[in-house]
Amino acid sequence: MDNTHMSGDNTDIDTSDYIYDPEASRIDLGGIFSRQFSNISTLYVSPAGPAILYTATRYGKRFILKGIKDEFINDPIYNLALAKEFEIGISLDHPNIRRTIGLENVDGIGKVIVMEYVDGAPLSDLLASGKLSRSKARDIAAQIAQAMAYIHSKHIYHRDLKPSNIIVAHQGNSVKIIDFNLSDSDAFIVLKNPAGSKKYMAPELFSTNAVHTAAADIYSFGVIMNELAAASRDELLAEAAERCTQADPQRRPQNISEINLPPTKPTTLQSLYALLSSRSLTLILTIVCLLLAAYIVYFLTNHVELWTRIMP
Repeated sequence: MDNTHMSGDNTDIDTSDYIYDPEASRIDLGGIFSRQFSNISTLYVSPAGPAILYTATRYGKRFILKGIKDEFINDPIYNLALAKEFEIGISLDHPNIRRTIGLENVDGIGKVIVMEYVDGAPLSDLLASGKLSRSKARDIAAQIAQAMAYIHSKHIYHRDLKPSNIIVAHQGNSVKIIDFNLSDSDAFIVLKNPAGSKKYMAPELFSTNAVHTAAADIYSFGVIMNELAAASRDELLAEAAERCTQADPQRRPQNISEINLPPTKPTTLQSLYALLSSRSLTLILTIVCLLLAAYIVYFLTNHVELWTRIMP
């Protein structure tokens, strides 16, 4: 909406303070209002697969474009996979899922999925940084769980949930699940082979004629939770992760609502327990005890004569 304020009456406006610039009439504003993408640059190229990602701007806003590398651009299978990813992405509308905007043909690139640009870093970077608090780890797990519950409610399975496919935004610390390249839905009858990243794949998916289920996504989520728990030293989050990573899928929670994640904000008792078991408190108490002992020694050493007079 235009924020320009206009007068509601016929009052003359004094324009004496405005400077007329004859060059202004020759400024080309076509690029600002054009539907064409500009500033297109390569963001990521799949080492072995067909995917290639670009960043681009339109109307002054940044977007992600996902297309197919030149050597695969005429392959019907990869074009079908791109169309499938678009159909799944466009059907999802959730604050913790990167938004899919459209499917377009872009000059010099070909057919691309237009997606929201998220200013952030992958969860894998945060895990490796060693700067993950317990409350932050729980908040990330809770946001992933909310997104997964929504995805499963649409009868869609992500099939490649892992830290590199989860973006933590720099502003607001919101979590965004990305990359629905391997995702599947009951509505599709193509590209049904088991898929995912080996470390995060449920054990049953390595069997012949395996079928992906919500429990398989929950296993992947459990592995991620275990990494969050290890990085933040959260025993309660580790317990939830253990329930989700049972080898037998029947022993796992069958839907996200059954996971029972620990509260994002710990209770008073949990905070007290964390304080009492923290290394910082142990160090502080050790220093206090050493200072107290030093003071007692100093006091006794400098008051021997006084003690001698008092004692019979």
